[in-house]
Amino acid sequence: MLMEMKAVSAGYYRKRVIHDISLSVDRSEVVSLIGHNGAGKTTTLKTILGVIKSEQGEIRFRDKRITGQDPVENVTAGIRFIPQERFTFPDLTVWENIMLGAHQVQQKEKIGKNIDEIYNQFPILKKRLSQKAGTMSGGEQRMLSMAMAMMAEPQLVMVDEPSLGLAPLIIQEIGRIIRRMADQGMAVLLVDQNIKQTLKISNRVYVMKNGQIVLEETSQKLLDRGEWWDLY
Repeated sequence: MLMEMKAVSAGYYRKRVIHDISLSVDRSEVVSLIGHNGAGKTTTLKTILGVIKSEQGEIRFRDKRITGQDPVENVTAGIRFIPQERFTFPDLTVWENIMLGAHQVQQKEKIGKNIDEIYNQFPILKKRLSQKAGTMSGGEQRMLSMAMAMMAEPQLVMVDEPSLGLAPLIIQEIGRIIRRMADQGMAVLLVDQNIKQTLKISNRVYVMKNGQIVLEETSQKLLDRGEWWDLY
């Protein structure tokens, strides 16, 4: 597996939020983490990134122990986190935001190749290169934040609530992009409240309740259920 959590517990200050979490995600796989509000999903992502320090357990990435490692080191190693907030630099142009995403890429030919892929995936951004990011719609800013992450050629991308507050057509487009990221070899760990859309683009699903994993299942089996309210 590319990334594994083994019996990890973590929280804020002295309040434990997640308890004995074990999950994994491999290359070319979309794994979703679903559950009620406050279940601990975002805390799990932040613990993997290193923003929140784990109290116990182990996190491994590319066969290396990263438990307690600084977030900067984890980003350098190939992990990216796209938070649910509009994670762009509003006073910079679309082009400047995209290039900030490539600041760790050393080879110019790779930057050019990645930019071509960004234009292919996000044609709307190609039309808005000189526009300030802060003047774009919520859906466009979400796409820009994903483009910034992709520019760095990450191996693991963690996406938190990408469909939050967006129109249905934009949600479908973002889902297509996430699936394409996995098809290109990235691992994606996804948190989203849009359950049906999430299941359609995922390979596997973990269900969280009160800070614990209560179910691991294939997305298809959960789709076949048709209803998921009882999982919450």
